Amino acid sequence: MKIIKNIQIDTSIITTDATKRAFSVSGDRGAKFVLIALQNDTIKYYDFKTQEFELCHNDSNNNLVVQLGNSKYSGSIKFPSGGGTYTVKLITLDDTFVNNRGKTVISKTIEKQASNATITFQPISLSYSNKYGTLPSVTSAGIGVTSTPVDMDWSIPNATTDAHSNGLTLTKPWQNLKLSDKIWIFKTTETVDGTVSSSTEVVLDNLTKDIIVGMKIVGVSSGSLSGTPTITNINSSTKTITINSAQSFAHGITLTMICEGFEPIKQATGLDLSTSIKYPVTEPPTLTQTVRADVSSSTTVTLSDTQGVAGGNEISYKGFGVDNSSANKITSVTPDPGGGDGDGSMVVQLAQTLTAGTVLTFNAIYSSIPFKTSLIINEYPSINRNIYLDLDQFITPGAAS
Repeated sequence: MKIIKNIQIDTSIITTDATKRAFSVSGDRGAKFVLIALQNDTIKYYDFKTQEFELCHNDSNNNLVVQLGNSKYSGSIKFPSGGGTYTVKLITLDDTFVNNRGKTVISKTIEKQASNATITFQPISLSYSNKYGTLPSVTSAGIGVTSTPVDMDWSIPNATTDAHSNGLTLTKPWQNLKLSDKIWIFKTTETVDGTVSSSTEVVLDNLTKDIIVGMKIVGVSSGSLSGTPTITNINSSTKTITINSAQSFAHGITLTMICEGFEPIKQATGLDLSTSIKYPVTEPPTLTQTVRADVSSSTTVTLSDTQGVAGGNEISYKGFGVDNSSANKITSVTPDPGGGDGDGSMVVQLAQTLTAGTVLTFNAIYSSIPFKTSLIINEYPSINRNIYLDLDQFITPGAAS
């Protein structure tokens, strides 16, 4: 009895281009086998002479019959351009077996993508989307295992509408704002199948591989959430998720779910990311605005432009002639972003006397936040994916009062 130990061939995903993959078979001298390669879901077999996949099993060239003259045989298979699933099958002959276990077949499956996967990276705010202007994005297309850098040099803008133009603050001073990979999230949605009444079990219309244990439910299309429930268990056969807090959902509503961080993203999507940058927020531009008209012993200060200015007694300011001898933060703002209406002003805690044209400088509030980093794509997923930068984790929008 002769033994075939193994067949070695790279089974990682192949790009869309025509690709040659080497293989080797190891075993006892004199061991005999036949090798067949075919494209699944077709009747195309590999011709080892012409090095092409052809319709039907036509002749002996579709069978590579080998008797080992030493302990190893090496060869290659050329895969055509385009996508598909391929199987390379080794079948032992005569008195040859696999690994002394009586087996006679070894199969290897290789996926070949029809097209590159495109990854889109973009900032998102799940809680304050209307507080931001047009957000930037960047894409990267590729396939399989790689080491592709994706550079981002973004400016995150505050909205410019009256109701939402009150600036952006950071949760910490930018110099101390160390951010983990959890700022990157994957978001997916699914529909509830059947009414849920104060239960921790939810049946979904479709339970895809995108949904994993640890995901958070962060939004519903109708009704409300109690807290932020987390998925603790998944039953694929019944399409049921178990969550850590009881909820009530109407039949047919849509749940929005997220996972945070590189490892959960990889588990949910197949996208493998990494980065070495821990402080991606760089110094924001200082916010300044100009006094529109003379102010005389008044807590109302007129402004030529209110973009980025927030109330709520959180933000301080300074400028020539400003009296900061006691508490003097901004209480409220009458918005005029861009200055087109000519009626912008702010109410402050301490009465001021200021001259029109005086430049005021605002502390720790910004009209835009710079974000600069570089991610490494270590492996692309099999399909297009959207990955989001969760702004809510490190930016808080200001309010008018």
